[in-house]
Amino acid sequence: MKKFLALILALVMAVALLAGCGSSSTTPAASAGSASGSSSGTTFEPMTWKFACSATQTSTWAQAGQKFGDLVSAATNGAVKVEIYPADQLTAGNQADGIQALIDGTTDLTMHSNLIYSAFDQRFNVVSLPFLFSSTDDADSILDGAGGDALKTVLDGMGLHCIGLGENGFRHPTNSKHAIASVADMKNLKMRVAGSKLLNREYQLWGADYANANWSEVFTALQTGTYDGQENPLPTADSASIQEVQKYVTYWTGTYDCLFFCMNKDLYDSLPADLQKIVDDCGKQAVEYQRQINRDQDKTILDKWKTQYGITVTELSDEAVKGFKDASAACYTEFQDQLTPDLINAFTGK
Repeated sequence: MKKFLALILALVMAVALLAGCGSSSTTPAASAGSASGSSSGTTFEPMTWKFACSATQTSTWAQAGQKFGDLVSAATNGAVKVEIYPADQLTAGNQADGIQALIDGTTDLTMHSNLIYSAFDQRFNVVSLPFLFSSTDDADSILDGAGGDALKTVLDGMGLHCIGLGENGFRHPTNSKHAIASVADMKNLKMRVAGSKLLNREYQLWGADYANANWSEVFTALQTGTYDGQENPLPTADSASIQEVQKYVTYWTGTYDCLFFCMNKDLYDSLPADLQKIVDDCGKQAVEYQRQINRDQDKTILDKWKTQYGITVTELSDEAVKGFKDASAACYTEFQDQLTPDLINAFTGK
């Protein structure tokens, strides 16, 4: 009887120990599952950030913002969300106001071109010097190197943290009058040109009758004949259906446009270090993604414009390129003081 009682007591104690172990192992798992945070278990405060850009919902700019939002949300287990506001709808289509809203902290993230940033600091015009880059690979090597680093320093002084440099691309002129195969063909064309003093001067030297207007107004202005043409990278123009109201495009490397993907610096500085790293890592991936889809679209759009819309595509001869270069060469000296020799050297390697 004593042996039997001892055996019963031992069994009861063993069951109690097993129950205790099972209870302690499930509590942390349940707790982790109920919190918002990264896959590593870090908990982040729920946030919603506003991303704005100049181009339309179907543009590579907006797609880059969406890609960034998806990556950040995944990295924080949904704690951080990003809302996309294309066509600068938060600032009634005004691109410069879109940048100012980022500086003021009204929006949290934006993607705008260096041309629009030049309204705040003329040094951003350096990217748009005529025939500065010979190819997209050439542009990448400079913007991912000394040139890009120099411009990030300028952005930092404006209260902005630059996550990365995307690509608007080479700006190809289109028009409804005739093919542009030489400098002479540009003469007196009424061209809508982005609001950059340097870009305006280039088109003036090439003989165009240029004017500035918000991008959101350009389609109607081309449709009604207020302007004969405009100049923009193909994905940007195509996303705004410019091909429906234009007949000719000159495919060249005359002017280039980068995109600054920036976050308000006060916001960035307020984030914990691990979330800052997520922002920077996801931003780098989003910019690489944007560059690639932008370039993938370029040739596809060109083919579509030719076959579906009957647009005449002109590529310049070496002689014609020289003519455009010679006509606009003065920009390098005329804008030297504004751009600063050091910044020009960072881009030209001279």
